[in-house]
Amino acid sequence: MILFLLAFAAFFFVALLVLISTIGITLASLVTLFSAPAQFRRLLRERQLRRNHALEHATINVIEERYGPSRLAGLAENDGFTIQGGATPDLVASAAQEALDRLRAGERKLAIHSRCGTSLIAAQLVLAIVFLATVVLLHELSWIAFAAGLLAAIVLGPRLSLLLQRFITTDARIGNLTITSVEMKRPAGKMGLFSMVVLGPIFVHTAQGSGPTTRRRVEQRSEPVQGDATLITGDHEEIPVGGYRVR
Repeated sequence: MILFLLAFAAFFFVALLVLISTIGITLASLVTLFSAPAQFRRLLRERQLRRNHALEHATINVIEERYGPSRLAGLAENDGFTIQGGATPDLVASAAQEALDRLRAGERKLAIHSRCGTSLIAAQLVLAIVFLATVVLLHELSWIAFAAGLLAAIVLGPRLSLLLQRFITTDARIGNLTITSVEMKRPAGKMGLFSMVVLGPIFVHTAQGSGPTTRRRVEQRSEPVQGDATLITGDHEEIPVGGYRVR
């Protein structure tokens, strides 16, 4: 009898937890449904940010091509992007340069990554739309609407994410984007002695060159323009890490 009561209590607790989580996820998705359009409009106006986002994805993809799946994460900004999760500065520098060259060569699929935060937004959008549509069709709020929304998010969310990344959140047409330097930042928080052995986030600085000027120079030269990427450590020590070419 006691075992039966314990099993029933455990089942009731799990069911309650699932119900609360489902309602919470649905409410968050409804909020995203109304806030996401403004975020997308802002991204469409900031092409430099979308290009850096594409290069960030491509850099992680190149690293994972070399060493397999990883826990690396990235964050794009207007002046570059951050890679964190344990990659070394020289690895990020070489991968970023290879990614830049391959994007220039037309490998636009490198700009798409399955772990992008866009995937979460896409899943929430699908969940919210299907949930509302089901409520309207059934003329009532029931568990069917919640279940339909969750199922649609799981099945259709990844597909919508690919479309959003390709057309809104990234821009694989990087133009004259160049890598200017690679900086290793100190780990966030108070880590004491661990900060000496734990790799901090790596920030890749980028800049957009002048399109017409760069093209004229390339046309006048028989060889590509050469340049160097520099690693800036947490102590602001500059270390050359390799070259790059502007085509």
